[in-house]
Amino acid sequence: MVRFLGSSTAIQHHTKSIPLLIIRRFSLPSTRKDPDLESALSRNKRWIVNSRLKNIILRCPNQVAPVKFLQKKFKTLDLQGKALNWLKKYPCCFDVYLDEDEYYCRLTKPMMALVEEEELVKEAQEPVLADRLAKLLMMSVHQRLNVVMVKLNEIVAKYGDVFRLVNYSGRKSSMEIELLSWKPELAVSAVEAAAAGKRKQM
Repeated sequence: MVRFLGSSTAIQHHTKSIPLLIIRRFSLPSTRKDPDLESALSRNKRWIVNSRLKNIILRCPNQVAPVKFLQKKFKTLDLQGKALNWLKKYPCCFDVYLDEDEYYCRLTKPMMALVEEEELVKEAQEPVLADRLAKLLMMSVHQRLNVVMVKLNEIVAKYGDVFRLVNYSGRKSSMEIELLSWKPELAVSAVEAAAAGKRKQM
């Protein structure tokens, strides 16, 4: 049976009779931050920002960017403060120098070596990506996919005998990648290919 207490005094008296242990059980536990996780997230954010700055600098003439220009990009990178201070915190990545009373930034030699290595890895992976794109197009209804969806214009340009850009509707937003040549070997699933390989060995 539930009994309603008629006065605040009675409520206070009734509350005092509840064991303290029960009250503690109903209290929400305080959330503690994991220092290792917070440190990893912070490092990841710095890596993402520096990677974006690297791409911005590489797109600049002679791969040199005025620090004033990078300062304007700080808002898009969700950063506050001065770009010059940020760049100077990472001397292994960014080479900041003064020329005619204006600061400029370029990538350091070790950073450029990493960029070249990254490009080599991308080039090595291009045939794999091209095969995957071809297989994806082979599975589509009309062997076409929207360019906005795949964003692989560089591969399309490099493998012109396999892919091409088309626009049958005439709208800019309707550019599509179309498959030009059918590859029978890509029409076989990994399970079927493995089974066929075993049959050949028998």
